[in-house]
Formats: sequence, structure tokens, C-alpha cells
Amino acid sequence: MGLLIRLAGQWVAGEAREDALAAARAANARGVGAIVNRLGEHHRELGPVEQDLREYVGLVRAMSDAGIRGCVSVKPTQFGMLIDREVALTRYLALLDATKSHGIRLWLDMEAATTTEATLWTYERLLERHADVGVCLQANLRRTADDLARLLPRGAKIRLAKGAYREDDGIAFTRRAEIDRAYLAHLETLFRDGRDFAVATHDGRFVQRALELGAQAGVSFEFQMLKGVRDPLKTDLVGRGFRVLEYIPYGPTWLPYFTRRLRERPRNVVTMARSFVSG
Repeated sequence: MGLLIRLAGQWVAGEAREDALAAARAANARGVGAIVNRLGEHHRELGPVEQDLREYVGLVRAMSDAGIRGCVSVKPTQFGMLIDREVALTRYLALLDATKSHGIRLWLDMEAATTTEATLWTYERLLERHADVGVCLQANLRRTADDLARLLPRGAKIRLAKGAYREDDGIAFTRRAEIDRAYLAHLETLFRDGRDFAVATHDGRFVQRALELGAQAGVSFEFQMLKGVRDPLKTDLVGRGFRVLEYIPYGPTWLPYFTRRLRERPRNVVTMARSFVSG
């Protein structure tokens, strides 16, 4: 358990908001922006949903007061997506009012494929209210090319990730080579048709390809990576003038989050171990 806590501490800021703020300040001191996420998801009752909304509103205010350069990212099932998409939309709209007033970007995380369509519906409603809101798309899903075609003409801000959830072969690519090809294809789409998007990867091949495409396209983009993973690469990119943000989760439910991520993608164990040894 001691080793588990030590490893989790590399990826998770801590249990309290103050832990997240401290991690965000440390990231800013290294020239890295912060994407702060309060851990907690799969809520099926309104009580935890309202509690998370209050926490996020307080977090946004605290980040603004502290002068932290960063944004917040919320899982749809934190805000009641499993109850009803209208429930989630109402809470996202309330948080959007707070992020707008403090000049902080709001991101919608993406979860399992069963919530993808409802999440995109929610995102489109938010985008009607404010341009500075982003959503994560997962390269492993077969639908992502269509989702990019749907969202990019509307000025959507996309975070492109590989995808951390195990899905059926009918709706997702399951082989690593297939996922890699899809990620690279979507990356080219973003550099051709997108703006102010995020390349969310720790894979050096994808980072290099993004640098090549960025040099050709001249569009605004940023790199997003997990807290505690590939810190030397983050420092190198910052030193070369690129925007880099670090995903910083916190909260008392860190253990279920940590173990679930490892179960969903066993390869995360290798990534974590390598990062723990070499940075």
C-alpha cells in the first residue's frame, strides 16, 4: 500500500483542493499550465452531483484568486449524465457561468462510449453559449472522424486522446496499430481544419508529428499530458516555446480512480513505471 500511495502521488495531487492548487502552482512555476479535475464520477443521485458542482465553482474562484494559469475539466457522469443529459447540461451551464466570469476555460472529459453522444449533445449546447469551451475526443472510437466533421465547422476546441476505456470491437479500434493510425489521421484533420486544439499524448512519435504538422500549418495548439508523466518532455517543449498543460486530478476518491485506470489499460502500468524511474 505504501508503494501504491507513492505511485498514486505521482499522478494525483492529493485529496483536498489546496493540494490541487499547490500542484497547479508548481506546474506554472515550470512554465506548464494546469488542467484541474476533481475526481468523482458515475453519480446516480443528485446529492453528489450538487456537491461536485459546488466544489468546481469554488475551485474556479480559488484558481482565479491565486492567479493560476489553467482550466478545469469535468467528467459528464460527475454532473449527472447517468441520471439524465438535461441534469448534466444544467450543471455544466452553471459552471460555465463561473468559468466565463473568471476567464478560465471549461473542458468536458470523455468517458465510456455509452455516454459519447450525450456528451457531444451537451457540448454543442454549451458551445452555443460560449466559444471558450472544449471537449475530448478519443481516437480509438470508430465514430471520431464523423465527430470531428460534425464539430470542427462550429469552431469546437478539441482535445485528442487515444482513449482509456475498453470498448467492443464493433465501436472501437482495439489493436494498438489501428489506434495509432487513427490518432495520426485525426491529428492531420485537426491541423488542417481545427484551431486552438489540444494534442493529448505522451507518445513521442505523435508529439514529433504534431511538431511537423504545426510547422507547416501555423495554427494555434497545445500539448496536454498527465501529471507526473514525461516531465522532461514537457520542459523541453516549454523551452521551445510550445504551450503545455498538465492534467491534475485530486480528491478523496483517488484510489478507485488510480486502480480503475490501470485495469482499463494495463499498458498504463508500464507507462507509469517508466515515468517513475526515468521521469
